[in-house]
Amino acid sequence: MNVEKLFKALACKWRIEILKQVAKQDVCICELEALNHIDKTTLSRHISLLENVGIVELKREGQRKRIVPKDPRVMELIQLAEQIAEKTKEV
Repeated sequence: MNVEKLFKALACKWRIEILKQVAKQDVCICELEALNHIDKTTLSRHISLLENVGIVELKREGQRKRIVPKDPRVMELIQLAEQIAEKTKEV
């Protein structure tokens, strides 16, 4: 994974929200659809991009497809970016 692809994948509020939910709890694609109120096609496209970049992986368990973060440091990166964004609002 290169840096440009990583940041491009994180440049969407929906993908960031998906990553936050996946980091908090074990969820499958069908549960994410209900949580985010976005259609299945759009959700699938976002998850596919995150998987292709190498941020998450899909694990099939019977009928269920779990989304698993590959590296927890991605969440640290998101949190740091949010802190920087919040600080720049104050200026």
